Amino acid sequence: MTTPVWLKQKTAAITAVLIVALGIAAFVLSPELRNRVLQKPETHAKTDLPAHKSNTEPAGEAPEISQVDFPQEMWKAAGIAIGSVQKGPLDEAITLTGKISLNEDKLAHVFPLVEGRVDDVRVRFGQKVRQGDLLVVVQSKEVGQGKLQLFQDRLKLEFAMARDRWAQEISQNTLSLIEMIRSEAAIENIETALKERTMGEHRQTLMNAYLAAIRAQSQTQRLAPLSGTGAVPAKQLLDAETDVKATKAILQALLEQTSQDVIQASRLSTQSVKELQTTIAVAETNLKILGFTDHDLKEIDPSEMGENLAHYPVVAPFDGTVISKDVVLMERVGPERQILTIADLSTVWVSADIYESHLPMLSQLKDQKIRLRSEAWPGRLFEATIFYTGDVVQESTRTLSMRAMADNAEGLLKPGMFVSIELPNLSSSEVLQVPLAALQDYEGKTFVFVHADADQFDRRVVVTGRRNTTSVEILSGLGEGDKVVTDGGFALKSRMLADLLGE
Repeated sequence: MTTPVWLKQKTAAITAVLIVALGIAAFVLSPELRNRVLQKPETHAKTDLPAHKSNTEPAGEAPEISQVDFPQEMWKAAGIAIGSVQKGPLDEAITLTGKISLNEDKLAHVFPLVEGRVDDVRVRFGQKVRQGDLLVVVQSKEVGQGKLQLFQDRLKLEFAMARDRWAQEISQNTLSLIEMIRSEAAIENIETALKERTMGEHRQTLMNAYLAAIRAQSQTQRLAPLSGTGAVPAKQLLDAETDVKATKAILQALLEQTSQDVIQASRLSTQSVKELQTTIAVAETNLKILGFTDHDLKEIDPSEMGENLAHYPVVAPFDGTVISKDVVLMERVGPERQILTIADLSTVWVSADIYESHLPMLSQLKDQKIRLRSEAWPGRLFEATIFYTGDVVQESTRTLSMRAMADNAEGLLKPGMFVSIELPNLSSSEVLQVPLAALQDYEGKTFVFVHADADQFDRRVVVTGRRNTTSVEILSGLGEGDKVVTDGGFALKSRMLADLLGE
């Protein structure tokens, strides 16, 4: 009578379960077997030996099981699955411990730029401030003297500019008079053209010399006809002609000298204005370096400001929080002493150490998002963006320093707090890998079952490398394309232990 197929399958399943249970019970419940297995030195047999061959063992020691027989009709019941060893990128999800720190791009150690006495402190420790808010007022002799000198130089500039306008007007009018005299313009025309123009003393001097030259010329012209008739002595005509030459020479010299004088006076006046303007610009720049604005410098008036003229304001460089304060009223301070620290806590840095073994994958981390968790805020997930992946390996720890920027608008991430960092999946170069479920452990060694032929499986010791949640890198013991048991390996391990029990 033929046995039904369903009965055969049910019998095979029951047998597989009994084998597994027997192996576990024998290994757990039998002290002798457990002691013998745990104390027995393993002698590795070559995995390519046939099933009927084995290494010769010393007397009193059980032989190592390098092959396991497991009928194919029992595979399904035992959940055995076989897959090929393949090469591919090993995606790693790395978890690190990180630390929250201040955003160093938004951290200001505040020093007063001048020496003086603290007249007013406007902030307290932990206070939030806005950019430009007044923090501290310092009474500074340096500031007071600088503003007073600027005020005086501005007054001098006003006078110099008034003098310059006068000098330029005199110069222009005098040069116009000189030009008309050289062109021998009539006196009436000169008076008409330049009557209302300012020339200072140059008008009278030049006009007197011009009139003298005209008179001498007229006298010579009057005596010349009379000298031919004998009515006028020749000596008188000669004296008149000499007088013409003398007056013309005097006039010419005076014109040249006056022209040079007025041009020189004009240039000196202009230069004086420029010098004062430069002095004022330098003084204003020095005060602006100390932090004063154009509006502050425009309002300088000693008569109204009094001693407030010497006040030096220390203001907040940006929005932030006062995280350190070392200044009190009436205290003397200077540029070498820090009085406040302002930090913008709306963003923070996340720092973590990346191991040297992950160096090939660091290029994938730049600008990537990472997730943060803190025990202080269970259930909350924070995000940060990596902006630096390290350039120098620390010799003591063999790690690289990673930095990320996290938004902290709610202020939940406190500098100094430790966080758990979950890096994104990182793909390495192609490596030989198998599923984690394929690994088995025995006597402190890791092995897999390789399908040799039909019902036979080889026990193959392997050396593993990196791993993720599903796969593990195989450094040695397997080759690409080997057929390994990816699921159900525990049933084969139980059969192996049962075989040891039978021995």
